Amino acid sequence: MNKQNLLSTHNLFTLRLLLSLLGAYIGYTYRHTSHDYWFGMIFLFTAIAIAPDYYQFKQRGDNHKALIDRLLHWSGGLCAGIVIYAYHNSGRIFHEEAGLIVLLILALTTYLDGIKRGWRCIFAGLFLGLVTVCVAYFDSYIWQLSALAAVAVVYSHYRQSDGTQTGTI
Repeated sequence: MNKQNLLSTHNLFTLRLLLSLLGAYIGYTYRHTSHDYWFGMIFLFTAIAIAPDYYQFKQRGDNHKALIDRLLHWSGGLCAGIVIYAYHNSGRIFHEEAGLIVLLILALTTYLDGIKRGWRCIFAGLFLGLVTVCVAYFDSYIWQLSALAAVAVVYSHYRQSDGTQTGTI
């Protein structure tokens, strides 16, 4: 499979939303262990965000500024997540709060990455923020979030096939 197609904006957007929905389900079902999932997602979302720039840098070798900017941006989110996880392991933050704080850091980092990347990252950040609110306050939210994610993926696919949004995230 072509790496450029694998790293398309639509594919990475779909992956982010699916991982966010999985996290919403884990937060709904296993509240005491969801912090581990969200901590792992910070690393995975970092890899998802950096992969297209790294691939372009390896192919052309001329886009090192974008790669360095992306690395610095996501390393800030990683450091914040590590600090929260350290607080959690020392007993200063409870399980549920640690998961919500790490999820908020992930949402904010993704949203701010979208300012340079486009509407898909902004939507993914807002979606993660909505997941945070749903996990914290509501009892039944999985099907509503699934419907919203499905509509967003269909719209993203339409925009991609329309030719208005091409390239990588």
